[in-house]
Amino acid sequence: MRLLNRLVAALTVVATLLAAGCEKPAPLPNEKSMAVTYATLDGSWQLTMWQGTPMAEDTYLYIEFDRREHRYTMWDNIDSMYATDTTGTFTITEEEDGTYTLSGTYDYGMGDWSCDYQVILWNKGKSMKWQSRNGSHQVMDFVRVDEIPEFN
Repeated sequence: MRLLNRLVAALTVVATLLAAGCEKPAPLPNEKSMAVTYATLDGSWQLTMWQGTPMAEDTYLYIEFDRREHRYTMWDNIDSMYATDTTGTFTITEEEDGTYTLSGTYDYGMGDWSCDYQVILWNKGKSMKWQSRNGSHQVMDFVRVDEIPEFN
């Protein structure tokens, strides 16, 4: 039962982050972006800004992408004082207009992400922005990190 409660809490956090809807974003001004591929997305990332606001000091979200398996693991404490983790698969698609779309599914039959995101990589692959593809003005900024902290 405790595992089920943690799973529900984790999915609530992810739904909060992803369910706000999606909208086609504008490209970043004055930034040289690079191709988004499984290889360039591979690795660990930390969410630094949500909707243009820096993350609170005690709040975190990390996501790690595995290019070989097309899998992700996400750790966060956005809706809890304890770390929760969420896993699943992801897909990168290059659109006709030259932009890149990131979409995903959750493990354990929990379904697809609530929307797809335009992903922009810049700063030689050290910075990443997700902008929802259709619906809201959801924007998330990430930076690449060498490792993800241990969570208890």
